[in-house]
Amino acid sequence: MYFLRNTLVCLAALLPVSSAVARAVGPINSVLVDQVFEEICRLQIQHPQMVMRQAILETGWMRAPFLMDRQNLFGFRSRQYLKFDHWRDSVAYYKAWQERRYPSGEEDYAAFLQRVSYGNSSYVKHLRKIEWDRQCPEPAHATPTPSGATEQATPDLSLPHQ
Repeated sequence: MYFLRNTLVCLAALLPVSSAVARAVGPINSVLVDQVFEEICRLQIQHPQMVMRQAILETGWMRAPFLMDRQNLFGFRSRQYLKFDHWRDSVAYYKAWQERRYPSGEEDYAAFLQRVSYGNSSYVKHLRKIEWDRQCPEPAHATPTPSGATEQATPDLSLPHQ
């Protein structure tokens, strides 16, 4: 029994921070992933790549029923996990949370997340392992077409290689 107990403890230490919550089910919905990042960018949330990594870690690439049924992309809780009407409300809640807790924007964001105890001691380490380096698109600008009319430029939001 001693060996089994230690083995289980060691295996538990290897699981992601939110593994009890973020048990991913099914294929990645790349459209939803794109929409989440677009919303993070649209709301001009600071450190959008790190914030997107948080949503990915917490929800298992938007596939964890526990949080997705609650439309809670960031694992926010107050005694119980918060439930939102739509996932966009969760992103807006994150923005408001960030504005209250990180007003100056000067502190290193990873250090900030550790300081406010957002996740356990290895949370930031897990975030850094997630491959998400996409940048928010530049604001759309009008580009001339051969006929003289204008059209909006469309940013490339393709998924990273998995």
